[in-house]
Amino acid sequence: MVFRNIQFEEPEAGIGFLTLNRPDCLNALSIEMVEELHALFRELHYREQVRVLLIAGRGRGFCAGADLRDEKILGPAMSRDTAGHLEVVQRKFSALIIEMRRLPQPIISIVNGPAAGGGLCIAIASDVTIAGPRAAFTASFANIGLSGGELGTSYLLPRLVGIARASEILLTGRTVQAQEADRIGLVSLLVEEEEKLMDAAMEKARAMLGKSRLGLRLTKEALNRNQMAPSLEAAICVEDLNQSVCATSSDFLREVEKFQKKKKG
Repeated sequence: MVFRNIQFEEPEAGIGFLTLNRPDCLNALSIEMVEELHALFRELHYREQVRVLLIAGRGRGFCAGADLRDEKILGPAMSRDTAGHLEVVQRKFSALIIEMRRLPQPIISIVNGPAAGGGLCIAIASDVTIAGPRAAFTASFANIGLSGGELGTSYLLPRLVGIARASEILLTGRTVQAQEADRIGLVSLLVEEEEKLMDAAMEKARAMLGKSRLGLRLTKEALNRNQMAPSLEAAICVEDLNQSVCATSSDFLREVEKFQKKKKG
């Protein structure tokens, strides 16, 4: 597929690399860019050869959130009623986060600079977030008269950093710098040297590729489903089903055979 605002490539077999490609505006999300992301995510859902997805921003930032210069965002939709705005703008943006969580591929976000608004949401909706020393996370919604709960932040952020920290971050709209983000668990890994950021992301992706395709997908599914599990017993039921499916796969039988040979040797 050909895109104008994003770039997709496969640097190695099994690894997809999505670049947000509007560096002149810190990769802000225009409606056209959002629609291109939807198209790519729909395609990736069925591309089994892509087993891990990396997301990065071109230039000096990850993503500055919604592009408020885009007339399709602040134009006719703003003069319509609430239902019109909900359909024309809001749900196009929020559906990105739902699609990310539904993608079977684990997603690794590589945050090299500002991740504000929708950019923060993309980062925390990823399965693994790797931050460089200049990474900065801002829930900027409250700063422009909106609710701090946007694109899943009121659901995802408390699960990462706890309700007390999430409340303070969303209510104040302040920026969380890289070191603090690492300390409070907002990111998975902080890479102190920016030139090593991509290497760290590729290392994580290759580690995932060393696992079975089914195992990776069902691990992500279990993590998603069990965030809403009503009890430990319900969570274990999901895990039991996944393990029984994997235990009868050729990948598992092959790995067991390799393990047994190594033990005998």
